[in-house]
Amino acid sequence: MEIGRATAQDFDELKMLWSIVFQEDPEFLERFFNQRFLPEHIFVARKEGEIVSALHALPSTYIQDNTEKRCAFIVGAATYASHRKQGIMSELLAYTKASTPYPITLFPAVRPFYEANAYITTSSMEEYWITQKKEEEEQPNQTPRFSGGKPLSPAALDRIYREATKEKGALLRDELGWNFLIDGYELTSVKDAYAFIKDGIAVEAMATSRKSARELIALLESKQIAKLRVIPNSPFASLLEGPYVQIPMGMSTDESMRGVYIAEQY
Repeated sequence: MEIGRATAQDFDELKMLWSIVFQEDPEFLERFFNQRFLPEHIFVARKEGEIVSALHALPSTYIQDNTEKRCAFIVGAATYASHRKQGIMSELLAYTKASTPYPITLFPAVRPFYEANAYITTSSMEEYWITQKKEEEEQPNQTPRFSGGKPLSPAALDRIYREATKEKGALLRDELGWNFLIDGYELTSVKDAYAFIKDGIAVEAMATSRKSARELIALLESKQIAKLRVIPNSPFASLLEGPYVQIPMGMSTDESMRGVYIAEQY
């Protein structure tokens, strides 16, 4: 078996691997490979010249202590079924780490596998049922406000995201990354707060103030969203009733990234 970096000539073979392993939506697949195909950041395992396993270590940035730092974010880690349970992906991960001079991050599909390969979970979210505390219910009713009546732009979302996560830091998103999220999830927003919704759960809710968090909660209630996930010590926590469930988030090869918020993204 040969492990190394991909080349531009591997485009179709890598696209086929991703399509077969993940049974990906063709529209997403075309978009990802047309916009995120960076062969110098793709690591592959070949047997008899054919790619049997690969991962994309996208060049990324995270912010911590008000400083932007480089990292890599792994997506599309895939091995053909006929070549699984042979240690190939573990070898690919080790090669990627040895070839990358900065932290590697990812959002795991199978967390125990990455733990066995020395990845640590850097952060978690708190999942609450949307039930506001009584003292909040006694406040005058406020009508949730959309930002200008239009969905927030990637730039506006990024401003909220950076402000909300500044205490511990977060993996940053470029405009393309934000657009992948906007297209892949239902976006609900008010001034200075937003939520991405999937399967009836607000899987990422961010707000810059208690006021904007309250308005977003009211809007989510009106849309019959039952649960939301927020980062620790967010403005939402003081507004919600009852206990929460801890949801582990992204992982890293570097202990120094503990606390940094890492979510699924492309």
